[in-house]
Amino acid sequence: MLNKLSVLLTEKMLQKGSITKEDRELYVYGSFMLLSHLLYLVLICIVGLLLGCILESLVFYVAFQFIRGYAGGYHAKTESRCEILSALSLVVCIVLIRLSKSYDLQTVLFILSIISAVCITIFSPLDTPEKPLSKKERKYFRKISLVILFVIIAVILTTYILHFNALLISCCCSVILEAILILCGKIQYMRLRYHNRIVNSPENTSKINDLEK
Repeated sequence: MLNKLSVLLTEKMLQKGSITKEDRELYVYGSFMLLSHLLYLVLICIVGLLLGCILESLVFYVAFQFIRGYAGGYHAKTESRCEILSALSLVVCIVLIRLSKSYDLQTVLFILSIISAVCITIFSPLDTPEKPLSKKERKYFRKISLVILFVIIAVILTTYILHFNALLISCCCSVILEAILILCGKIQYMRLRYHNRIVNSPENTSKINDLEK
């Protein structure tokens, strides 16, 4: 849905002469990213308002988007699946933030966030077989993702010591969610590489050639 809307907006800009055909794909991608961020921001605000934790929800979303943008993570095979899974994961985190107001989850989430930070440090940035990062890109994204992670963890440590639970839980959830996505992405990446290795093995290649004959 978002992709079709992005294409539609780009086509309108082309008709008005605002952009050139050479920039079409770039604007389609840019429009898609902008619309998706706006959609999830609206969702975060609505759920946050309904559950009475709008400020915490916004802090979580901002922190998560920063670390996600550079560390990478799981990518669904289809756009619709991506939108549904993204929305569900964000809503679950906001519900967890709300529950933390009623239950003492601070220590548990603090420990999980530290473990998650180690996971992100090891695996970030995570690219995909379809669009692998160059050595220069990998170095750049890793540097930025680690700086962002360091800032978030510093906030987590400070707020845990000061018992500033609202900010603590939000930042913990952002790191934990990113760690889950990066682990799922790593598993997805390894499975795809294994599948490609099996398919492209000399034995299978020979069998395919025999069948074609």
